[in-house]
Amino acid sequence: MMDTPGKTIHHLIIFFWDTMGFKDKLNNLRECKVNSNIYDAYFNQDIDENSIYVESRNGFDFTGNMFRIVEELSTGKYGDFRIYVFAQSHIRPKIEEYKRNYNLNIYRIIDSEDEACRILHNVKYIFADSGIRYKYVKKPGQVFINTWHGTIMKLMGIDNVHEQLSMGIIQRSLLFSDYLALPSDYLQDRLLSSFMLEGIYPGKVLLEGYPRNSVFLDEDKRSEFKSKFDLTDHEIFIYMPTFKGLVDDRKDEKQKDDVSHFLDQIDDGLKDNQVLFVKLHPYNTQQLDFSKFTHIRPFPMGFEIYDIVNMADCLITDYSSVFFDFANTGRKIIIFNYDEEEYLADRGFYFPLSELPFPKVQTVEDLIGEMNAPKVYDDEQFIERFCQYENVDCVSHICETIFLGNDSYRSAQIGNGKSSVLIYGGDLSDEGILNSLVEFTRNINGEKYNVFITFCPWMKNIKENHADIIERFPESVGFLPFSANIMPTIKEKLDYNKLFKNCNSKNYTDILRKFFERSFQQQYGNMRFDYIISVDDFDRALIFDNACDNFHMISKGESKVQKLISDDKIAENFEDLIEIFK
Repeated sequence: MMDTPGKTIHHLIIFFWDTMGFKDKLNNLRECKVNSNIYDAYFNQDIDENSIYVESRNGFDFTGNMFRIVEELSTGKYGDFRIYVFAQSHIRPKIEEYKRNYNLNIYRIIDSEDEACRILHNVKYIFADSGIRYKYVKKPGQVFINTWHGTIMKLMGIDNVHEQLSMGIIQRSLLFSDYLALPSDYLQDRLLSSFMLEGIYPGKVLLEGYPRNSVFLDEDKRSEFKSKFDLTDHEIFIYMPTFKGLVDDRKDEKQKDDVSHFLDQIDDGLKDNQVLFVKLHPYNTQQLDFSKFTHIRPFPMGFEIYDIVNMADCLITDYSSVFFDFANTGRKIIIFNYDEEEYLADRGFYFPLSELPFPKVQTVEDLIGEMNAPKVYDDEQFIERFCQYENVDCVSHICETIFLGNDSYRSAQIGNGKSSVLIYGGDLSDEGILNSLVEFTRNINGEKYNVFITFCPWMKNIKENHADIIERFPESVGFLPFSANIMPTIKEKLDYNKLFKNCNSKNYTDILRKFFERSFQQQYGNMRFDYIISVDDFDRALIFDNACDNFHMISKGESKVQKLISDDKIAENFEDLIEIFK
């Protein structure tokens, strides 16, 4: 007899109470219930062809590329869409003000993680500029567009040891993407290599520039905003420093103190026809006291950031990617790198500041001097390299490609044509397995295969030794870490527990096969692997076995999962498989 929903929950509660700690029991049960609602939308709801989901900076902002996309869609030129915007609750007032000031056609603002995931599984089009909700799984028929959120100068992904464990979060978003909209060949190469997707990114790269930068090529818009703020006769400066510290080791208070100290001196040095607007990075939320200044003002609220920045005669920044964007104007840029040595202690650059054509100053006196000096440097080569494809019609070109099927604009597909191999080695704490795996990857023909190692970043040995482990592999090997653990629904959890307790084909239900298939899709999106190899791990082995016909498992002796994997897929060691790849 089939269990009723009430009986199902009852059985699950009994299992949790018998096997887990009290808090874990409650949290796990709640999580499974939430997952049941989220993945009901994934499995059972049809895609709404007239709906769009937008997420900017993981919901911590609504600006830049995502704003310009929504602004363009609000014209109605591409159809009548319901536009959903996900944002953290404190961002909602900002979006409401944008709606009023720009007449944005936003159907709903969502600040609930669970509701966002349900809507994500129902919409046709998805726009993001960073990561995406971690429980989202891309459905067939959905169209995912990623614009990223700035030209890269600071070390990211595999090149930044602090991000190696978490880079799977960005990788999955990129692997979900059918389109990646970028402003230059430099950023295409740097973004995909930093996140180890060069040669395998499965989507199309749209080389039409950044939507947010189109305003820098619009002089009429500049004049409009200078008049709006009664600044037509003023010389305007904008100061926009970058985020300081690490996401988990923020330096908000220190940056506020630094900025407050030198703004006092700058205010004394400005002329009556000069005004300086200050905009701190969104992560640095501490507020400055502007009431004490004569010539320095807070950044105006209620308007898209670059509509204000475009008023500037001169941009002052440090290590922020804003200088790549503002360079489109051809106006002066000053690098105020008073804390360069300290900043580099947290993260490095892909090229030194000395290669930038802009004047660099470390003291307030020199800064004021540069603010009152004309632009005398040549930035033509810089603009050609980093603003390569920028154009004033960028956003309409992107929307025409996505919604009207216009394929006449610049684009590229960058797959290298090689077969792709994914290998899971467990926590790699066993020196013998690690050495064997390293040697195995050295013997795979790199001219024929893309080779990737995947790992679970929450495992103790991986967390503590990931940098050393990564260093031991050949440079040709890529890394695609999981971004999250498995996320079962209530029914999936019940079936999973039965299977784990008694591994046999009878307990290996269709529900579980779909669950493992979804778990793979949740991480790797549009990516397909020709071969997958895994050490003997219950969860990972079943995820991979359901994802690839050419799956092989390295046995560590008799185990539960071996009863579910066919004998021809089981090998005793990595060496037994090398003949496949020669």
